Amino acid sequence: MVFRRRSQKYSYELLKLDEVEKSVEEIAKSVSSPLLSNKVFLRNSLSNQEPNITIVAKKKKELIGVVNGIVIKNQPINPQIAFIWTKYREASMEGVPQMLLQKFEEEAKKRNPQASSITVNIQTSDLNSITLYTMSNFFIEGFIKGFSRDPDVVIMRRGLNKPSSTPIA
Repeated sequence: MVFRRRSQKYSYELLKLDEVEKSVEEIAKSVSSPLLSNKVFLRNSLSNQEPNITIVAKKKKELIGVVNGIVIKNQPINPQIAFIWTKYREASMEGVPQMLLQKFEEEAKKRNPQASSITVNIQTSDLNSITLYTMSNFFIEGFIKGFSRDPDVVIMRRGLNKPSSTPIA
């Protein structure tokens, strides 16, 4: 997968509460995933109520991408990404998912400076997502074997860059 140089034409911000419903509709209509087409799940996830974080990418005022996850403030529990979504392939090729991950990491560090890493669970059949996270310096930490109709899942983790506690002279 080849990415073009990152474009400056996108803005990144926390999702505003009054934009949740519009975002739910936009995501649900554009995906085939049972989870992301579930409007109740999306509404609850995108609410930006603690401990959820939702960061959006916009081009002008149009929603282009979303990253959502959970960060529990000041607890020794690492942040967990729930999902990442982009509306257009072009935005993906321009690095929007990587920038969303970077912005999620920045917000996670603010909310939980004790966190040492970020994790994400991905179905083993979702090779595009596994590739995205691998290219974003996540590594495979383990697997969860699905039972009955549940899919197998790969657990991926990326360490959070922390400033050194000892200044370099």
